[in-house]
Amino acid sequence: MYGNKIVTPTLTGSLLAGVTRDSLLSVARDLGYESEEARVSIDQWRTDSENGTLTEVFACGTAAVITPVGTVKCNGGEWQQSGGEPGEVTLKLREALLDIQRGKAEDRHGWMHELG
Repeated sequence: MYGNKIVTPTLTGSLLAGVTRDSLLSVARDLGYESEEARVSIDQWRTDSENGTLTEVFACGTAAVITPVGTVKCNGGEWQQSGGEPGEVTLKLREALLDIQRGKAEDRHGWMHELG
């Protein structure tokens, strides 16, 4: 999270364009967050994390839904993201998406289909 903006890596081939990613971006817009695709280097990530510009980071996928990043390890060392704790926006996004999936919230996007 950069302020009120969710930044997702540009789809370059190593990152899959997935249903969960697209769904979270839609839910984020529903909750009033902006979104943007951009490349963020490891150095930029670390700098922005350390100076507080980047407030939280998460990964997403079908099985995990949304998983907060607490510690980043790379060849240049390691650092904690968001004090190693899940961020408020990450938790809001997870809850909103799961509420739609479980029928607790209105499906404004037509994602849910009754089987039977």
